Amino acid sequence: MKLPDKIAGLRKSRGISQEELAERLGVSRQAVSRWETGSAKPDANNILQLSLLFHVTTDYLLHDDYQSDQDLPGIRKTNQILRTNLTLIAIIAQVSFLNVAMQPFPDMGQPAADSLVWTVRLVPLLACSLWMCLNLRYEPDPSQRRKNIRIELVYCLLQAGIALSAHHYALYGAGTALLLAVALLYILWVNPKFMGRPLTRKCRGA
Repeated sequence: MKLPDKIAGLRKSRGISQEELAERLGVSRQAVSRWETGSAKPDANNILQLSLLFHVTTDYLLHDDYQSDQDLPGIRKTNQILRTNLTLIAIIAQVSFLNVAMQPFPDMGQPAADSLVWTVRLVPLLACSLWMCLNLRYEPDPSQRRKNIRIELVYCLLQAGIALSAHHYALYGAGTALLLAVALLYILWVNPKFMGRPLTRKCRGA
């Protein structure tokens, strides 16, 4: 996107007329009109004022190949790190709450109390599972995203099966160890190799 289109688009998206923009920048309406038609370019001071007014970077305004601030290398890298950390936290939180839900709890003797205990255990688990699903939307390739959905579904079903079996047979220690082992395998091997999501520094550097 060219600079004239960016200026016009930013101005219109904020409902500002050319006259209002010119007044805020201390230039004439004709100058703004020439910027938007491409017959003239704003000087360095005007570019700085535009970036401050529209809350965008000067790099975004000056580089035609940047469609938004999200395309800037530094911001793209920061966003990638943030998404990676959110994905990793969601996986760890899910296996943690799954382990809590698997553990035994005393019979309260009242159905309402037992239901409340199960609710307290299961709601955070379901919330983390939903969080994991939402993190899949960051994959831009539709084919890879569909593949990742299938892989994560298999992972979640496997972990749920381990937890249910451990709870049923009262193998809580073994269940916890197996849950952690599968989660580590999922993070360190499955994600970088099959899902295109290196979640650790070692995987990202490989």
